[in-house]
Amino acid sequence: MAALPIRDRAGNNLIDLRVVPESELTRLGEQVPLPASLVVVVHAGAVLMVFDRWRKEWELPGGMREPAETARQAAVRELREETGISGVGLTFAAVAEFDLVKPQRRELLAIYRVRLQSVPSLTVNDEVLAFRWWSPTDPVADAMSPLDAEMARRVVHASAGGLDVGARKET
Repeated sequence: MAALPIRDRAGNNLIDLRVVPESELTRLGEQVPLPASLVVVVHAGAVLMVFDRWRKEWELPGGMREPAETARQAAVRELREETGISGVGLTFAAVAEFDLVKPQRRELLAIYRVRLQSVPSLTVNDEVLAFRWWSPTDPVADAMSPLDAEMARRVVHASAGGLDVGARKET
């Protein structure tokens, strides 16, 4: 795993990834906006990446919360909309913290995970043009979001028995 922070081509920084109880998301969201959720979908040690039509890069499925929607509800909806995967039990994995540009701001992101026993039937749609299964031990391809790749690596590592998904300890 890479040391944090990690910067993408646009100048956005993943500055922290930490495990907190899911019940803490509301409190954290009162301090720093928490507008979106992602899902790390794992099958046979590989992570599902989707190719986003507008950003032209491989990333984790997920997206923005709708009004009055919880982070979990957004994760379930976005996973279904972007991949066709539904009816799976998501586990809350972590919260990621970012310094973003255009406009400059700090945001949090809820990350969920699901382990699938079989390869699902995936549905291309208006937002997602393609799917690939990426091993977190492989290098990050040029067309892949380095931030999403690092979040996936840390979530997979933590769920496999790693103790700390973040690069720094909170005291």
